[in-house]
Amino acid sequence: MTTDLPYPHLSPAATERDLWALTAGVALAAVLLSPVRHYFNGKDKNEQDSFPLSTYPMFSDDRKDRTRIPHVAGFTADGRRVIPHYSHFGAGGLNQVRKQITRMVRQGRGVEVAQRYADALADQQRRPAATGQGVGAVRRRKEADIVRVEVVRSRYFFDTYYAGNTTPQMETVHARAEVGGTAVAVSETRHDEAQDPQGPPTGPMARSELGNLPPRPVGTGNTPGDYLTENTVQSATESAPDSATESVTESATEQEAVR
Repeated sequence: MTTDLPYPHLSPAATERDLWALTAGVALAAVLLSPVRHYFNGKDKNEQDSFPLSTYPMFSDDRKDRTRIPHVAGFTADGRRVIPHYSHFGAGGLNQVRKQITRMVRQGRGVEVAQRYADALADQQRRPAATGQGVGAVRRRKEADIVRVEVVRSRYFFDTYYAGNTTPQMETVHARAEVGGTAVAVSETRHDEAQDPQGPPTGPMARSELGNLPPRPVGTGNTPGDYLTENTVQSATESAPDSATESVTESATEQEAVR
């Protein structure tokens, strides 16, 4: 007995659209696999990038051991530092408010920032005290003790900060306002005398040569701004016995180094 098998259907001929799709797929695969070439170029990839298959700057570029952050700091009557919530400035999210504050500080509008925080905190403190254990209630109870706000640009060392010392090594004060009062522009700088201005001598960043010493010469990955420290800030004669607060005139070089 014989069985008739169905006649096989022939695939249609490839069209120009099929060829374009195939080309796009091959190109995408090539892009995804392109980092593999760095394993075969005669160099030790681990010297440039320890993250598997990643040679993008986000992972492979040298990072400095410090950062400068424009922000608003609050202070209680006994000098305790309390960071007020970003919502006192605006209704946007954290990143949106952060960018707005950074832009305004660079534009010399720190007084406006300080005034907005001072007014918002004054309104909040006039309302009944917060109760409960929610995040918002706990935050409002902490902010109830704030008597002064300052618009500052603070410099932090990562090793020091994540070791538990969250005090900035140096910060410049641009504006100040008493809660419920009027903001004024100032030009002062403070230093934490317990911290080395050149960065901690130990820690992961220092051991990786990204700390006290520039990792590369200018032109091979770094910019001249990476070599600048707060020594570029010209300090004026001290006007008070407290050596932690000094009047300063910021140089143009320091302004270029700020991010």
